[in-house]
Amino acid sequence: MERDGDEVHLDTEEASGGDKDRTLSTVLIIGTVLAIGLLSVVWITGAVRFNNANPAQPEASASAVP
Repeated sequence: MERDGDEVHLDTEEASGGDKDRTLSTVLIIGTVLAIGLLSVVWITGAVRFNNANPAQPEASASAVP
């Protein structure tokens, strides 16, 4: 940090708080991907279980059976 009269000059590392690696963005991206994957697994397995428990019934035909 340099002072020039009333002005204060900071370099980019000081202005950013010294955090130049991408740890936070990496954690956010990985967490989002994992959350989407987990919710997809829950959704797909729930749909499969529902279809197995309630199989589709054959529709009745419109023609009259004598």
